Amino acid sequence: MINFMKSGKKLLIFIISFIIAFIFWRLKVFLFYNNGELPFLREITGLTIHHYHYGLIFVLIAALLLIFYEVNGWSVGLMGFGLGSVFDSFVSRLFAGTNRIREVVGYNDSFIFTLVLFANIILLSIVFYYLGRE
Repeated sequence: MINFMKSGKKLLIFIISFIIAFIFWRLKVFLFYNNGELPFLREITGLTIHHYHYGLIFVLIAALLLIFYEVNGWSVGLMGFGLGSVFDSFVSRLFAGTNRIREVVGYNDSFIFTLVLFANIILLSIVFYYLGRE
């Protein structure tokens, strides 16, 4: 079920979505979290969730749509928004301070959760594959 959009239209949708992600996250952080206040999810879960993480989820869903379903404005736009979200946070993550020992301990402690995440991504890929075959 492949929809052959014109390349120029795909590029325009991608660039606009990419820029919208940058503007959206910059405004959100500036307007709501500039005073150091913790986001709602971090207060509840204690997890450090950044828009980088949301972006990766958008990229995963868009990639599955593009691979197994169809190339349309939604899948291209979702990819643009996801990549825009990731790259808006990319440079700040490079310069973020870290405690290397704590980082490695966290990496090792997350092994089971990472296995579950990989299994779910594989399962989701299979679901998209079968949905795209219809």
